[in-house]
Amino acid sequence: MFDNADQSALWRFKPKTDRGFTVRWSLPAETKSAEEESFLWSMADLMTLLLVFFVLLYANAINRPESAAQEAERENTTVTSPSAIHSGLPPKAHPSESIPPGKTMPPNPVQPAATRQPPELKDPVEPLNQSMVNSLKDSFSSDFYVRWDEKQPVFVLGERITFNIGDAALLADSQSALKRIADLIAPQDHYRVIVSGHTDDIAIRTMRFPSNWELSAARAASVAKFLTSRGVAPKRLIIQGKSEFYPLVANTSDKNRRANRRVEISLVKDEQTPFH
Repeated sequence: MFDNADQSALWRFKPKTDRGFTVRWSLPAETKSAEEESFLWSMADLMTLLLVFFVLLYANAINRPESAAQEAERENTTVTSPSAIHSGLPPKAHPSESIPPGKTMPPNPVQPAATRQPPELKDPVEPLNQSMVNSLKDSFSSDFYVRWDEKQPVFVLGERITFNIGDAALLADSQSALKRIADLIAPQDHYRVIVSGHTDDIAIRTMRFPSNWELSAARAASVAKFLTSRGVAPKRLIIQGKSEFYPLVANTSDKNRRANRRVEISLVKDEQTPFH
């Protein structure tokens, strides 16, 4: 056996019975004890850190409901109530948002409704609205009325005041209503004027009108000519003959067929250059 006194390890040489010798190497007891002690201290440090981590997690979980309740209360106090929205009043400020003494409130980027400048209109002409249509109500009847198509007025003139059966010449009874319509729409040069003729489902076959197509188109043309004579620009006008294919009601009786025989004057907003 050979002892290496200058080293921390111990070398042992033991001769073998047959030949040679074996070498064994081992650490002294003091070295083993130091390593085990160092390992235990590392484990103790790790367990301490884990304990601190779980304590922090537990403390955060306990305080979260209270902080969430405070946050919800703060949000509820700053949200505008429905009554304030409808009344136009600004929402009340939260007490924590009060202005400290000696400081001024920063300018509000949103102006109050009373002082806010109206947005610049793309079109200089106001749309034709309900109040303008109401000016014709005193002359409305079952043969002359207004219906609305996508918020745009459609003037409806029944056959009884506009044409004789199977004819396209305007009657004198329709001229009063057409004059008022023309005076109303002539200044509205941001609108196209579509004049549509409609018939019932009874076919017509004459030398002048071989079908309901020709009759409905001729009636629309007669109305369009009258509107141009009252100041409506011809380039704004579009004539359509729709025959019997767009009835207001089913053609099941004489009354319904009479309602379907009509001329409609529609206004369609034009986003291009106004007509002059």
